[in-house]
Amino acid sequence: MKQISWWQKALALCTKCIVLVFSCYLPQVSGQELEVVANNSISQAEPPLLGLSVTPRLKVGLALSGGGAKGAAHVGVLRYLEANNIAIDYIAGTSIGAYVGGLYALGYSADDIENIMLGLDWTSGFDDNVPRKALNYHDKQDFDRFNLPFEFGSLDGELLMPQGVLRGQTMGNLYIRSAGVVPQQKSFDELAIPFKAIATDISTGNAVVLESGNLLTAMHASASVPGILQPVEIDGKYLADGGMVSNMPADTVREMGADVVIAIDIGAELAPKEQLKDSFAILGQLSTIMTRANALEQIDNLQPQDILIRPDISELDTTDFSTMPLGFIKGEQAATSLKQQLLPLQLSAEYYQEYQSQRLAYKHALLDFQQQPITQVTLVNNSKVNTKQIESALAVSAGDNPDTEDIVAAVDRVYALNEFERVEVETIDHANDGKELILKTQRKSWGPNFFDIGFSWEEDFAEVSDLKLDLMYSMNNVAGTDGQLRLELTSGREKLLAAEYRLPLDDLDTYYWKTRYQLTQEEQLYYWDNERGLSTDNTAHNLSMALGFNVANNMIFELGFSAETGSIEGASSLKLDIDYDTYSSFALISYDSLDSYSFPSEGTLLYLKGAFNKDQLDPVIIPLLGEVLGDTELFNYDFVLKHAQSINQHTVIGKVNLSGTDSNQISLIHTQKLGGFLNLSGLHNDALVGSQLAYGSLVYQYRIDWHGIGGKAIPIYIGASAEAGNVWQFKNERDLDDLIYASSIFIGTETEFGPAVLGIGFNDQHHKTVYLTLGKTF
Repeated sequence: MKQISWWQKALALCTKCIVLVFSCYLPQVSGQELEVVANNSISQAEPPLLGLSVTPRLKVGLALSGGGAKGAAHVGVLRYLEANNIAIDYIAGTSIGAYVGGLYALGYSADDIENIMLGLDWTSGFDDNVPRKALNYHDKQDFDRFNLPFEFGSLDGELLMPQGVLRGQTMGNLYIRSAGVVPQQKSFDELAIPFKAIATDISTGNAVVLESGNLLTAMHASASVPGILQPVEIDGKYLADGGMVSNMPADTVREMGADVVIAIDIGAELAPKEQLKDSFAILGQLSTIMTRANALEQIDNLQPQDILIRPDISELDTTDFSTMPLGFIKGEQAATSLKQQLLPLQLSAEYYQEYQSQRLAYKHALLDFQQQPITQVTLVNNSKVNTKQIESALAVSAGDNPDTEDIVAAVDRVYALNEFERVEVETIDHANDGKELILKTQRKSWGPNFFDIGFSWEEDFAEVSDLKLDLMYSMNNVAGTDGQLRLELTSGREKLLAAEYRLPLDDLDTYYWKTRYQLTQEEQLYYWDNERGLSTDNTAHNLSMALGFNVANNMIFELGFSAETGSIEGASSLKLDIDYDTYSSFALISYDSLDSYSFPSEGTLLYLKGAFNKDQLDPVIIPLLGEVLGDTELFNYDFVLKHAQSINQHTVIGKVNLSGTDSNQISLIHTQKLGGFLNLSGLHNDALVGSQLAYGSLVYQYRIDWHGIGGKAIPIYIGASAEAGNVWQFKNERDLDDLIYASSIFIGTETEFGPAVLGIGFNDQHHKTVYLTLGKTF
């Protein structure tokens, strides 16, 4: 689980008060005063909506404010109300208040909600990236190369960006895990307790009271912080956090019919001058001021019989869900301190038992419905992805009976196609016709063409300092087909300019045709005893075509051919100037299930490629070696195997790399490189160049989960390696006695910009090198 980044935190602070409000003190109303109100109102009070045939009583409404993780205090108040037989007739909530209120309206008890909230990984809701392990093979390669989190797209020449840092996909999963998939509701008044959620119409700034439809979507919309979580579209409106317009919806619950409003305020206080020390603090203060007015208005409108509960949540933070246990306690303590106002609302044990029984019956009916098999699956595809691909990924059909985790897994599989902004699921109860499951996919609104950016920096404080930038522009549905055209550019020591066209050949994208042209320019450094010697400038134009087969989500097989023309030029003292042409036919098979390329905890990578090559070049003598090169035909191969296995926080990673040709001649065209961090440590990057390569390593890494912002676990890896390898110029020179033995120690982490590592490598050639990298895979 990756952390909330500094730039996400900055945006969060800009909008923080959308879920935080200022509250003020109202004079408390004594129990005797409340009894007077009850006596004056009882003649006009209607029986409770739950249908209990008892003496009419005051109807109680609950107004739950927003406040992020501080919402645990709401649950503490509910626990006190339950313990003292105080029934709730209506609920209105904003943000986390809508979440807690929605669950309570479904019939869940305070203890149920506490267990649900403690059982969720709330920090997972702050990362909508598809995990590497879930991506298909092709997307895994892009994941490693284009590692920056910025997302840009274009339509008709206009540059577009997402509507929020987060899509809300994983946050939506948290709602499903909280209550299962709740069926569509004609009215939230039909829940165990009538309920309403408050959201803000982003286009008008007006409050929107959500009272029907998909309950989980309504709860989600009410908590979508603008700029962080993208707005939720309901009935053609873009809806965001209701805290901007009504963070403590006492007026809404009173309009529902409540005689007495219990308002729970968990909003933020304005920070004192002493705490306003930096720009983030100022931004947070400004956002709190923005929502203070509507909070004060709601408080000022409370009636004498209403009860304002203000838990002491000064020790809690809006985004730190690890403090929720303290919030449960603070909420119950705050309610206990107001028992003189609350206890007059207490019901008899018999009446309250009947009230609770009807709530429990609704909850059980909901659970029974969720356990029924699906009789119909409907796909609403608002994208250009082939429907058969979505159905295949969903893998749920009529007659299936998936549980909550099965549904989440199915939604995640569809989302892992990496083509959608959101994937949502809902159900409809058709009574005698059974349960319909509806899956909705929404295309990325900042498309259909996309930019991807990658960055890496490598420094060894001696010979190598390389800054690399990768850019890609992808155009989808080219010429009205399912084809994709990719334009790529790489800067740095190894430069690349490429264009690739990929066309699926069937509805499921099982088979595909790929054509690629690329121009590469590289300064190839040659080292002697780990000290820089000569260099060559290599330029090549390559055109390849391949027929591919997606064997499985993690595995591909390709057959193809390529043609390349290039030149190799050395310094004037080297007197090296080679022009060449080479033609190849190749086959490759590759499997990749690693959860991370650089710091894997599980999975396997297998890459095997063989190629028959016909090289054409004028006879040339290689300086220093005295070798004469000319036309040749040869077979070259590449084999890589990498596997990671973990027990708790301990991981062992093994890697083997064997590459070379079947020729006893030296080749400057089909070369292998070795050297660098975890690639024969102790040497500079690519310090060894030859026609034949053998390398093996065993890496141990220990993971420490440092809990940073909001309690998010940031992985810190401490590790060491044992390595052996070498390169040879000639096939008949390969000898195990020539192996160089190396080791390294390192500390690293995963960042928003890819892996970061600081390490030091040693080898038995008395070489020692310090490595510092960011964004570079190893």
